[in-house]
Amino acid sequence: MIKVALTNLGKYNEGELVFKWLELPATEEEIEEAKVAIGINEEYEEWFISDYETAIEGLHIGEYENLDYINELAERFEDMNYDEQDAVGAVIEATGYSLEEALDIVEKGSYTLYSECDTLEDLARELFDDGCFGDTKAMGILVNYIDYASLGYDLGCDGYYETSFGVICVD
Repeated sequence: MIKVALTNLGKYNEGELVFKWLELPATEEEIEEAKVAIGINEEYEEWFISDYETAIEGLHIGEYENLDYINELAERFEDMNYDEQDAVGAVIEATGYSLEEALDIVEKGSYTLYSECDTLEDLARELFDDGCFGDTKAMGILVNYIDYASLGYDLGCDGYYETSFGVICVD
């Protein structure tokens, strides 16, 4: 899910781009092999991340991020099931939180993801149909006059967000 281009900083400063793509999470051996492959040694000791690829919506990785830290987060992410991984992406997309913050939220279960709802209006309709706004049978014909768009707008004001993964509410 996360690939980084590990790049030799000394060579880069000399005008040569020497890098190796590294898929995370990686073992210590794989990380060391990548460093050797780009020429990290006594002469060239520093490296940076010149590029990255990820399927996690909204995730940003800086040039000088701690590789061990990112690797640890990638491992936590990989250990999750697909629904939890989608929730992590939704939290990042909706709130702009870091990967670590999103992982913490999902691991604690401090969210509700409505993956079947694309919009707040869809969620308002689903919640209404589920009886969250009262007994629909008791409302009689008034049910025909429910403004789901306005209900959805109010949900947005209450901390619900539309994401590419569905609608999410972070507790």
